[in-house]
Amino acid sequence: MMNLTVIGFYLCFLGLCFSLAGCGDQPQVPRLSLTSVDGTVIEIDDSLPMTALFFFSASNPVALGVLDRLPEELDETADTVAIAMHVDRPPNITIVQQRTLIPIVIDEANRVSEAFGNINLTPSLILVDKGKIHLQQHGRINFDAINEVIQKLQ
Repeated sequence: MMNLTVIGFYLCFLGLCFSLAGCGDQPQVPRLSLTSVDGTVIEIDDSLPMTALFFFSASNPVALGVLDRLPEELDETADTVAIAMHVDRPPNITIVQQRTLIPIVIDEANRVSEAFGNINLTPSLILVDKGKIHLQQHGRINFDAINEVIQKLQ
């Protein structure tokens, strides 16, 4: 038979586990101020509406193909910002910007990638809404899964 102190310890431990499990909300979005290739300032913070942050490299043809498909594949209620990796040269990104309406930010100092957990695989997509990260995909982008999350958030 267990004494009351041991039982009390286990109950407190279980209570702590359940309270931590209940606090498992989506991670917070880091606060960043970004400037796109065309000079538009984009604030990443709690007020940012549902937005897909798409990390790509101009030297990755798969990522460029996904970038081209984003406007037609993503639910139109989500905004999109493309983030060119720090290894990309600005002249190459300027050429990519000319073929898409999606604003592109060049992550020259690698600070955006670091702020979102050191993203180094492209394509990568992070879906954020009102300061929370709701979905992350790295490598193969699954538009059906992204759109399902977008629909649930509306």
